[in-house]
Amino acid sequence: MAFKVESGYLVQMTSFTNPTREELVSQAYEVAALVKGFELESNSLRSLHSESIKALSEANLFKVMQPRRIGGYEKDIGTMHAVVRALGTGCISTSWVYLVMTGHTWILGMFSPEAQDDLAEDDPETRLPGTLASNGKAIPVDGGFRVSGQWPFASGCDHARWGMFCARQADSADKEPKHIHFLVPSTDYRIEDTWFSMGLQGSGSKDVVVDDVFVPEHRTVPTGTLFGGASPHAEIHATDTYKFPVLPTLIYLLTAPALTLARRIYETYVELTRDRRDRYDGSKKSVKATMQMRVAESWGEIQSAEALVGELTRGFDRALETGISLTMEERVEFKWRAAYAIRLCRNSADRIFDAAGAHHIYERSPILSLYQSLQTVSHHGAADYDNNGSSFGSQALGNGPGTWLV
Repeated sequence: MAFKVESGYLVQMTSFTNPTREELVSQAYEVAALVKGFELESNSLRSLHSESIKALSEANLFKVMQPRRIGGYEKDIGTMHAVVRALGTGCISTSWVYLVMTGHTWILGMFSPEAQDDLAEDDPETRLPGTLASNGKAIPVDGGFRVSGQWPFASGCDHARWGMFCARQADSADKEPKHIHFLVPSTDYRIEDTWFSMGLQGSGSKDVVVDDVFVPEHRTVPTGTLFGGASPHAEIHATDTYKFPVLPTLIYLLTAPALTLARRIYETYVELTRDRRDRYDGSKKSVKATMQMRVAESWGEIQSAEALVGELTRGFDRALETGISLTMEERVEFKWRAAYAIRLCRNSADRIFDAAGAHHIYERSPILSLYQSLQTVSHHGAADYDNNGSSFGSQALGNGPGTWLV
């Protein structure tokens, strides 16, 4: 279904079963216009406003990466990236929660059909918060595992019936797989309100705690299988969407909010600086060469990041069209290309913030919140600049990708 905003509400326009990338992005911009009004309140709540979740739901955007077999659109990675970017123009926390939940719904397509059906029966939208990092312990038992642990950064957990997490097998020194990813209903975990953060305040990325819960084997997948894009369950789908390795895909998706934030910071600064005057000598800031150079360099960094990410989008599109798996060299390159693009976005924002002046340290500043959120996005573990850079360098010099996960 397609929607438009009318009198502040989403209104159905047409019906279709397989919207195009362009149609979904257009819908996302309409949703962005609506959720923009809840951005500050979400930040204050430290959790995404219920109206923002409702807007995503009514526009059917949670279906973008959901498998067709359980009622989704089963779109491509590039479409999800474009939708995340569009949502971020209105509310960056909405964009982030959507990225996390929909990214996990994409990974759900790599789980068994039984696991997919379990979730879809309970929650047709399959909203899935969680974390990919291993913070728990899994003990093998008859028919599955008993799992315990505490996982931070569970973005959107206040608005979900299920979660996806990772745990290390208790006897993993002797037995494979060493780590498993698993699905657990929200009735089997509790939320710890730990989300007092520098940025993305409205994402509600709190901790989730699981205490000795049984997880049936069909709701688990070896982590190495997921990360390698090698799940046998990916074969059951109508497309090859679920055959991509997780980490290169995840880092590419992280460039979406980074690019949106960098551009919002740049545009806000340019708008504010056109008529801004120096508080000491009264001269216009916009006529100073130093200010002009900061604008030029920041713009150049954003454009360079856009070019890097654009090539990534084309790479994912080509791989999906041809059915060719990414080589190890491509995986390493994709990750470094994305990590470097995120660093360029951060550099652009740092340059702007340095020139913004003392008044932008106040919470009321239209730049400060965006700047803090970009810093938070860039600190995601998967986007680690040093690890991804050294992995690329090691591969390029003939030593393989090193120990960093690919």
